[in-house]
Amino acid sequence: MPEPPEAELISLSDEEQGVTVRVLQAENFSGGGQDDTLHAEITVSSGFVNGRANLYLNSYDLDSWTAVLDTVESGRAASWLESGRSPRITISPAAISDSGCTEVSVHDVTASQIHVIVPIAAPSDWIERHRALLAAVRSRFPLTPDPL
Repeated sequence: MPEPPEAELISLSDEEQGVTVRVLQAENFSGGGQDDTLHAEITVSSGFVNGRANLYLNSYDLDSWTAVLDTVESGRAASWLESGRSPRITISPAAISDSGCTEVSVHDVTASQIHVIVPIAAPSDWIERHRALLAAVRSRFPLTPDPL
């Protein structure tokens, strides 16, 4: 059976609302021989607001997602995709959030300027599950490393 064309990188949700980052496909923007970019979309869903925003990820972005997971696991809030070229996601662990839930903030800095905070009753193992999602995305969509 063929694999579906998409893969989830972030999937934080409860019975009422959630935030997802789904990788749609790998692309080759540099013209080299290997894919270097992932076309993805952020989806926010709740009874109050629903939205979608496109974004493009590179190997540096995937590396920085690992750092975000490490920071949140240590009990601190962390932001991802802060370059200004795509929507920004900030995650605050339940222990320090105002709502007592894991809070995911999505700020569409590149287009609408809309900023939404989604409190999610995330399971205790969500960070481990997201490390596995990241590993699956890296395996399925190998990217040329960023030349830094």
